[in-house]
Amino acid sequence: LKSIIPPWTGPMKRNDLRCIDLNLLVVFEALIQERNLTRAAEKLSLGQPAVSAALVRLRRLFNDPLFERIGRRMVPTSRALRAAQTLGPALDCVCTAITDTRV
Repeated sequence: LKSIIPPWTGPMKRNDLRCIDLNLLVVFEALIQERNLTRAAEKLSLGQPAVSAALVRLRRLFNDPLFERIGRRMVPTSRALRAAQTLGPALDCVCTAITDTRV
């Protein structure tokens, strides 16, 4: 796993999000749920190579392996599990903000 130096220093600020492909977070969520590259790809209507490439980028972004292969399953690291607890509700909030039609 290559270590990367994030483009920000200290805690991430909202403006730093411009450096991140937020689509990766959707792939991360599918991987957490499915624990399998092929099933995550099917769920997202993507090819397995695209999900595999996204996982490489996610690993660099988080500076963590995120998942370890054990047999046919991908077991999330403790870092991945902590991130999933925060990202799931955050993605729900984004969806709600975009689809909220109240005036």
